[in-house]
Amino acid sequence: ITIAVASAFMYIYYNEITQHIDGLTQLLNQRSFFSYTTNLSMAATILVFDVDNFKSINDNYGHQYGNECLQKVAEIIQRVYGQCGLCYRVGGDEFAVIMVNSASDKRCTIQKKIEEANEELSNPTDSLPAVSLSVGVAFSDRKNPKGSISNDADTALYYIKEHGRHNCGFY
Repeated sequence: ITIAVASAFMYIYYNEITQHIDGLTQLLNQRSFFSYTTNLSMAATILVFDVDNFKSINDNYGHQYGNECLQKVAEIIQRVYGQCGLCYRVGGDEFAVIMVNSASDKRCTIQKKIEEANEELSNPTDSLPAVSLSVGVAFSDRKNPKGSISNDADTALYYIKEHGRHNCGFY
């Protein structure tokens, strides 16, 4: 009976973990992102990333190549932001980072990290082309309505995409 109970708990734990991890990138997934931002009740900074012109990568090189590109982007985002926030793939070629208690972070520090990620991605390798990211950033304190910070970051991202890409916008 002990083994059966332990096995049941392991199955529940494994199932819970796999429901919150993106299979391709191994980052937290969209479900986890929306769950976290809906219940966010403390100061935070959210960054929303979009791979510039990703459709052309899939069209020119194929979907397998596009998947490898997404995995590389995820790896770099995790390396640059993993120590200071939670990293997510929120869908397709969009990623997000949530930095809790980071309202005191300076915009220049965030800008420097974004530039670091874009610098690494802009160097093509034998296996992947150069890519760039557009980024929307939103800051929140406890007074923001639940979930509105991710909408603010999206607004900043779409502004950047409409005005030239490969840049960062703050809301």
